Amino acid sequence: MKKRFQLIIIILVVALLGYVLQQWSSVILYSAGLVVEIAGIVIVIRLIFFDRRVTSSKVAWIAAIFVLPIFGVIIYLFFGRNPQNRVFHHNQTVEMKRITDKIHGMVPNAEGNHPPSLSKRIEHLTKIQPVDGNKLTLLTNGEETFPALLESLRAAKDHIHIQYYIYKSDEIGQEIREILIERAKAGVEIRFMYDDWGSAKLSEHFLEPMRNAGIQIHAFDPIRSLWVARTANLRNHRKIVVVDGGVGYTGGLNIGEEYRSNTKDFVVWRDTHIKVEGPAVVELQESFLVDWVYMENKAESAKPFVSEAGMKRYFSPEVKGDNWAQVIYGGPYDREKWVRDSMLDLMDSAKKSVWLTSPYFVPDEESLAVIRRVAMSGIDVRIILPGKGDRGISFHGSNGNIETMLEAGAKVYAYRDDSFVHAKLLLVDGERAAVGTANFDVRSFRLNHELMVFLYDRDEAIIKMEQDFELDFSESHLYTMEDMKRKSRWTKIKENLSSLLSPIL
Repeated sequence: MKKRFQLIIIILVVALLGYVLQQWSSVILYSAGLVVEIAGIVIVIRLIFFDRRVTSSKVAWIAAIFVLPIFGVIIYLFFGRNPQNRVFHHNQTVEMKRITDKIHGMVPNAEGNHPPSLSKRIEHLTKIQPVDGNKLTLLTNGEETFPALLESLRAAKDHIHIQYYIYKSDEIGQEIREILIERAKAGVEIRFMYDDWGSAKLSEHFLEPMRNAGIQIHAFDPIRSLWVARTANLRNHRKIVVVDGGVGYTGGLNIGEEYRSNTKDFVVWRDTHIKVEGPAVVELQESFLVDWVYMENKAESAKPFVSEAGMKRYFSPEVKGDNWAQVIYGGPYDREKWVRDSMLDLMDSAKKSVWLTSPYFVPDEESLAVIRRVAMSGIDVRIILPGKGDRGISFHGSNGNIETMLEAGAKVYAYRDDSFVHAKLLLVDGERAAVGTANFDVRSFRLNHELMVFLYDRDEAIIKMEQDFELDFSESHLYTMEDMKRKSRWTKIKENLSSLLSPIL
């Protein structure tokens, strides 16, 4: 009876709306158009005179509003808010600061070991110190990454902290879930966090057995929230796993079968991860827990981690090797762009070569200027981009920057046209490097939460990275200016439009 009554109400409401639209459609459309036009004018005035974001971002939003007035205004209202204007809850601000204040500078370096000069420069920039005593293992593709990760998860004795931008409920996702459940039942404390945009298809049905096993779970900035317009465009792109406070993983790979090259879309999914053992794991742990207490949004949520017992439990990794490492993380709410600027400092230190791999090459003006200047200075600049894209706008936006890099003297490569390169790698002079989650694009530099590990020793990890670069070069097509001339007019239009919109992609 109740359902029948509800159905009658719905029918009456729909009929009433239909009648109103029929009788007053012209007035409604005129009024709606007027409201949108006024909103667009207000937004443009606000962008020009009161918004502190970079000029390229302002121009892109203004162009979107003028070219597509209704759509542009709606998209701006949902995705265009300046993250610098974000006001955090008091609990979030206090608890995140408790963790960073406690951790920064807590890991002493071995007496007599002098940090690399570039790392000290980056420390002045970011306030994150370099630490020695690490063992760093570069993991190429899913075939090396997942076996190492699964082994570490199975060996967990005290706690597991796991965070991904994309976590899929396919075969590898289920395998990891079963390991987490088994470890939780064995008494291991597990915290599981995923980005609610990147992992939009991750269902409660998949998560319920984990919750039942006692695993704590957070979706980072849920898009189902009433505050979706505040955070929908500011996603957490980090991939972090910390096991027992002493072993950490980060890099380009999410959790899904495509990262094992097990899908029809690409023959090979080319990617890179890094396994960190030693004191540098402290910063991976810090990054995870800052995000965790942000999502907890409770008073004293940081206390279990920064208490005396918590420091011993979560932040006491043992020395495992003799490598220097520096873990730099940042996001859209930071006043300065720590990840981007650290990568630019690394590029600027080059004396011989800068080799870069990125699935998306859509840098902001400053970043593009730096890498072009390095190339024009006679440095061997090489860039590997996908030969086949996974997203049209980003792919065309990346390709729109190829010609300007060729003009600067750089070599630009298209990785195999049947495969996708997703690694985020930067190698300088064959001696210093960065690997992590950040693409060389505006989104990673300004809109995403990202993390990169900086390496300073020409040891096993960097030597392997150099070998991987050489192999990737050999499997890629080297672009020429003739390739640029052969582009169709339609291709150039798509590239130019994608480049124009790149600051808001």
